[in-house]
Amino acid sequence: MSNSTRPERDPRLDQIFSDDPSAIGEACLELVPIVFDDPELEQKLIDLIQWALDQGEGFDAGELCCALILGEIRSAPSTDTLLRCLQQEDEILQRISTRSLQRIGARSFDTILELLEDPDIDGEVAALMIESLEGVSLHDLPDSRDRIETQLRLDLTRPQLPNLRKEATAIALAHLGVAETTELMEQVLQRDYPGGNAFILDALEFLQEHPEGLKGHAEDPIEQVVRWLEDEIVPGGDLDPTLWQDSLSEALPRSEAVDDADPEATPR
Repeated sequence: MSNSTRPERDPRLDQIFSDDPSAIGEACLELVPIVFDDPELEQKLIDLIQWALDQGEGFDAGELCCALILGEIRSAPSTDTLLRCLQQEDEILQRISTRSLQRIGARSFDTILELLEDPDIDGEVAALMIESLEGVSLHDLPDSRDRIETQLRLDLTRPQLPNLRKEATAIALAHLGVAETTELMEQVLQRDYPGGNAFILDALEFLQEHPEGLKGHAEDPIEQVVRWLEDEIVPGGDLDPTLWQDSLSEALPRSEAVDDADPEATPR
């Protein structure tokens, strides 16, 4: 545990640290365009997350919202901090940070690829990083995509890697539609998993049925993620869309640069 002093909190962030879940959700949505237009406030969000990481005492809704907002505005300076979040045991924080890293784009992909050169990185953390790389389908980044596919192919051929990492690799290759790796997956199954591996078998079957991969990356809208936070559900969990569509669909005034309809907005 660190004895560092908590960074001074900008008054505009007070509502996301409220005890009222509904106030937190609405404030989180309203802050997106504000933070996008204010690099100093963006850095304050990063500082708050870093402080919580250093304290090692968990994350409240306010810090989770900070991580979500940073991804929504594609905050490249937050990359290293969000990667630290993947190493925490908080599953909600992990899911939000993965989503944010997917949205950031080239900066996060380059950093993750560099980290994945280490074969000894923790298997669970590596798996989350690899899932983050799937976000390349949100962007028009052909060089990044080539590097990602090359790294994933390499990982699949390395027998010493943890199972979680190899499974995540196979799934990512399937989702990205790297159809020429079907034979490689079959070889890995024969070599490393003579008794079978459900995840790699599923990835192989998916790729054989859908050689083009996922036609579009299925990104959860921020309104839905916020509702998950309000209900303390791990992002990706079951939630009736009617619970959030009416109440939150108009809550966020988006600038063109952060609109989901513009997935190529330049990272900050």
